Amino acid sequence: MTRPDCILQPGFKPPSFPDVTCLGSLSPAEVYTIDNPLDWDKGSEWTARADFLSEDAVIVAISLNTLGWKSSLITNRLGNDILGENVVAELRRLGIEGEFVLDPSIDTPYEIVISDKNGGRTYLWKRKVDVLSTMEETDLSVMTGSKFVYADAYDWPYNAPGLKQANNLGIPVLLNMEDLAYIDKCGLDVYSIATTVQVSLTGDLSANFLFNWVDEALAFGVRDVIITRGEQGAYYISKDVRASVSAPNINLVDANGAGAIFASGFLSGYLNNMSPTESVKFGVAVSSLSCERAGTDLPDLDKINTVFKHLKLSTL
Repeated sequence: MTRPDCILQPGFKPPSFPDVTCLGSLSPAEVYTIDNPLDWDKGSEWTARADFLSEDAVIVAISLNTLGWKSSLITNRLGNDILGENVVAELRRLGIEGEFVLDPSIDTPYEIVISDKNGGRTYLWKRKVDVLSTMEETDLSVMTGSKFVYADAYDWPYNAPGLKQANNLGIPVLLNMEDLAYIDKCGLDVYSIATTVQVSLTGDLSANFLFNWVDEALAFGVRDVIITRGEQGAYYISKDVRASVSAPNINLVDANGAGAIFASGFLSGYLNNMSPTESVKFGVAVSSLSCERAGTDLPDLDKINTVFKHLKLSTL
């Protein structure tokens, strides 16, 4: 006999709406930091470790919560097991809203990340369809009244119902593309879904190709594009503004999750009525400082604000 689905809801739902609803997959994880990239078949001493809830959507939700905003999460089901129960307990402790279901027919996924001081990482995980597809069944009502929705392209097509609902409700969407090559792989219609697009400029991507794509995205209705550039900072591009923000000098320990933490900083700036370029500056400050420790916990807000005030903004 199997245990039935267990839907763990909060005992009391506040009448106010979430500021941001985050739409995406979720798994518990742990990260180990090392000084240099791993060599195959050789041992390496880790310098620090941390437990965290992994995948970008939940990192954004938790980071926004830390920055003082009400966030909700629309995600996959978890296994009706100890891991799943612990994840839900942590989400409830943090005050993250949403419907979280423990399903006896699946196992809670798990991820192990190895992160080095050069900014590289590798990880062990399983993105199983039977888990991801449960995202399509999650109650979307928590999204109602949100000021923004955050989603990841790599969760497509399992996040399609949530993205469609955001569009139906007229809620702007920040879509994290990560790698532009994923567009062709998954057939995602970015232009009709996204208000703001976040994409990474990696060594495999030509800058000219990326900027041509940005111009095309803006022409087809995307409002603005943010290009994260690791230790070099970020670009912000809209039809009227092209700006660059330089990153501060930091003692890099763990860059895992930095892109998601950047998104939370940008959204926090938006909710604080900052201009888009100032919001990018805040995102760069938050994400850069988060890389000075293992895991995805945010640094002290006073330190973030100090760095934010000294970041340089220039015109592209």
